[in-house]
Amino acid sequence: MRKIRSKLLLAFLILVLLGNVAAFFVYWSSSKITSEYSKSFRSFLLLNDISTEAKTMYEKVNAFAIEKDQAFAKGYAKSKRKMSSYDQALLKDAGLHAAIPSIEKYQYMMRTLINESDATMNHVKKGKIKEYAASVKEVRTVSSYIQEQTMTLLDDELSEYQVLYQSLQKRHQTYALFTLCLFTLSIGIALWMAYIIAGGISRPIVHLSRSAKEVSEGNFDGPNLHVSSKDEISVLNHAFERMRREMKVMIEEMKQKAALDQKIKDMKLKTLQNQMNPHFLFNTLNIVSRMAYLESADATSRLIQSVSTLMRYSLSPLSASVTLEQEVKVVKEYFHIQETRFSDRITCKTTIDESCLSVHIPSLTLQPLVENAFIHGVEPKEEGGLVELSIDRDDGFVMIRIRDNGLGISDQEKKRLLSQEEEDHSDTRSKGHSTGIGLRNVMSRLRLFYGVQDALQIDSKPNEGTTIQLTIPIKEERAC
Repeated sequence: MRKIRSKLLLAFLILVLLGNVAAFFVYWSSSKITSEYSKSFRSFLLLNDISTEAKTMYEKVNAFAIEKDQAFAKGYAKSKRKMSSYDQALLKDAGLHAAIPSIEKYQYMMRTLINESDATMNHVKKGKIKEYAASVKEVRTVSSYIQEQTMTLLDDELSEYQVLYQSLQKRHQTYALFTLCLFTLSIGIALWMAYIIAGGISRPIVHLSRSAKEVSEGNFDGPNLHVSSKDEISVLNHAFERMRREMKVMIEEMKQKAALDQKIKDMKLKTLQNQMNPHFLFNTLNIVSRMAYLESADATSRLIQSVSTLMRYSLSPLSASVTLEQEVKVVKEYFHIQETRFSDRITCKTTIDESCLSVHIPSLTLQPLVENAFIHGVEPKEEGGLVELSIDRDDGFVMIRIRDNGLGISDQEKKRLLSQEEEDHSDTRSKGHSTGIGLRNVMSRLRLFYGVQDALQIDSKPNEGTTIQLTIPIKEERAC
């Protein structure tokens, strides 16, 4: 796998290499032009030094011939060495003067000057006056000729330099144009590489972020990302695609599991609805039997009708929505059964605002609460038991209160009933109920139906009775 860091390092090295190549070419072209200028000026200086040294040699020889001073002899020897070195330098730089046809003749005069000067010094040392006088004259003539020839050579060299200067100017322009092209090419390559590398990194990241946003919004069916590079972005893309597939599968499994759980709960609820408590049926049938024995069939028929209505209603789906009027009708039938059962021991009252009966609530909401008030509240009382159902309207809500004057409940028991833990349907507290639906089952369905947590409140103290209050929001104009 080629890492992003490796790509960036490679791009950096290429850019540095291009920059160094351009810089080296600029240095090379500048050095070459400088070298050409240097060679030309060196030739000028060499010719000037030869002319100056030729004059100096003549002056030293002439002074020695006149004054016979050894200091002039030493000065001559020094000038002679310089003239010899200039001769050697002229030979090395002969290529610079290829256009000067008299260069060899010029070197011959330099050597002649040296020879004639040596001859003059020897004649002076030997005292040959006639000979050294002629030699001095010859030295002066050769020295003067060298100086004149130097001026001629400098003129020729300057003419040649003019041509060289024009050539160097053209080469300088060519080098400058080439350097500009090289820098332009380097910048173009750098920008192209930056675009390729940046695009190879940014484009997949942009697509990946867009897909991540779609996933966060719940869309798991977006198109797959195609990343051609073999780097960390590709690894990230493959990991994201695998995560998206696995999340989609997991969500589908969760949906299937939720649907299965819902089916199981529905089956449990249906099972509870179909499990009429044997104690309730036994007591009710005993009453029916006694009434059939003691009186005419009218009361017996009314009681059987109430039992039939209650049993039929208890088999309706718990998830269904019914009107408050239907719930009140069932509660009244239940009141009739319990009043018949307990006779003067228990009194049932209802205070109903008729304008609120069109409000919808979950099925089997009121009857389990009323039954709970009977079983756990007033049933243990020997006499004076009271269960009251009241329904009225208060500021956009329907207030339903089920009150009893029974034994009441403790704060600990009230907290347990109001908690959101799942109710244990096998609890002994549910024994004696006609439907097996307890108070916490009612609370759970109210929370789901209205989407609130405090739809049901309990106000109770031990031995002071219990009041259960339902606060039902009015969702429709026709309600209340």
